[in-house]
Amino acid sequence: MQSYLRRPLQFALRRARMSTHPTEGYTWASKIPLTKIVATIGPASENFPVLQDVTASGMRIMRINFSHATYEEADLRTTNLRKCVGVHQQGLGSKDAGFNLRAIMLDTQGPEIRTGSFTEGIDGEMAGVQMELGAIVTVSVNPEWQYKQTTDTIFCSYTSLATTVAIDDRILLDDGAVELKVTEIHPNGNKDDIKCSVVNAGVLGNRKGVNLPGATIDLPPMSDKDRADIKWGIQNDVDFIAASFVRKASDIRAIRKYCSQMTKDVHRVVHDGEILPPKIIAKVENVEALKNLDEIISEADGVMVARGDLGVEIPMQTLTNIQKDIVKKCNIAGKPVIVATQMLESMQKNPRPTRAECTDVSNAVLDGADCVMLSGESAKGKYPVVAVDTMAKLIQEAEGWISRQREIDYQAHGTQQLHKPIVPEITNHIDGMASAIVKASRNLRAKCIIVLSRNGNTCINISKFRPDVPIVSIVPSQKVGRFLQLHRGCHPVVASRDLSSTGDSERFRTAIDTATSLGFCKVGDTVIIVCYETAVAKLSPAVSMRVAKVTNVAALTSDQNATTPSNTIYDHQFTPLN
Repeated sequence: MQSYLRRPLQFALRRARMSTHPTEGYTWASKIPLTKIVATIGPASENFPVLQDVTASGMRIMRINFSHATYEEADLRTTNLRKCVGVHQQGLGSKDAGFNLRAIMLDTQGPEIRTGSFTEGIDGEMAGVQMELGAIVTVSVNPEWQYKQTTDTIFCSYTSLATTVAIDDRILLDDGAVELKVTEIHPNGNKDDIKCSVVNAGVLGNRKGVNLPGATIDLPPMSDKDRADIKWGIQNDVDFIAASFVRKASDIRAIRKYCSQMTKDVHRVVHDGEILPPKIIAKVENVEALKNLDEIISEADGVMVARGDLGVEIPMQTLTNIQKDIVKKCNIAGKPVIVATQMLESMQKNPRPTRAECTDVSNAVLDGADCVMLSGESAKGKYPVVAVDTMAKLIQEAEGWISRQREIDYQAHGTQQLHKPIVPEITNHIDGMASAIVKASRNLRAKCIIVLSRNGNTCINISKFRPDVPIVSIVPSQKVGRFLQLHRGCHPVVASRDLSSTGDSERFRTAIDTATSLGFCKVGDTVIIVCYETAVAKLSPAVSMRVAKVTNVAALTSDQNATTPSNTIYDHQFTPLN
């Protein structure tokens, strides 16, 4: 793999350009993306040179899968990610240059149900044993079978198995590689066992996953391993916890409570005196979660359409429609949503994706996903950098199609309603303000929306209404910036100083100069500037929107600074916040 500074141009859509001037260090090589890429980092991509290329090619959130990763491997990956060159390591916008704002997601193993281990496999190996079609198999929760299961007796770790399944129910082993049908419960009065017939033949290995499609499972929201892994994550300042096998809102509340308490105990991440635990992403991957989807979306900070286990639990032909329904519900609720699993699966072995995979990624973007995710493609595949770059190109083309169609609608009908995105209903003045900002950006053909925010909430509210241009999110802390990586269109920049108390001319000039130096806009562009206004006589604190024309990006002399702002600003004050 070539080094970051020598790699071919086609390996990156975005590239850092070194400069002697601290505000001229970074430009975009193509249209700035709105949809984010989550990439799983594993043995193929964890070493620094490759991880730098993965980062530069478009990864915004690094996922560590704790179903497989050890703490030593996770330490290596987090250390190398934080060494990667980013905007801020070139001195842009920050008093603490020398970091990047790529976020880290810890994906828990979850309270899984698994089989046991065979004493001996095919040809004396431990790879697995052949399960024959039509064979009668006993599935037992008796722990004496955990490490000596056979083709006749399979161990299952779920102790309530016999009271959960019914006659003719399906049991899927190893993502459906082997399917069993329940034929008898408590055979010979043995309450630990059920009998099944093998519906499809296949090879079954050690400690494989068990799915009980349609069944209501009584498992805790976290296993002991999950608790230990989350503690490691908080000690290492991860930004998101992807909670596996969530079934109901109370699972999320339990995980959030544990994260909050653990953050207080072991690692205080403070912003304005407030402890910031990681955000919780609910992975929807079973039928029970689908039944409780509305309450899960309401409770979680974000949702992942985890198509691996979900595709095993439900009929395969329904997966597409269910994915679209989940994305739509998240868009309406204003919650970020990730579409995951096998998006570019063939790129584990091949440098080019299949046509169907290209369509899969593009359709996820068109449907309204905030993020799309790579799993084995970037973790253990032969082409991790090319896979990320390919996904970035697919995102760029899909977003370009959306923009072109809306422009065609506007030219033909004077409106963009025909390709209107799905957004939340406006129920309060904050939503009303965010919606107005997005509409103004479209009507005025703004190049970007620049937001000066202390906690990132204004950026998130604007993102919910799905603007067609980037949201340059100028925030005071790295942690807040990394949280924004989950949200479509938000491009966080850590401010070099607190801009909340500076004069309007100075902070607006700083905001526009920052956006210009980063390549978000140029001379002649219209931009929208959004900021928080402190209370004045007879008015409560407010969020204001200003429309600015970029007229001069050169550094002003001290005399000019004293008399003339660098950009022309047209003021539009909206309803004050209560």
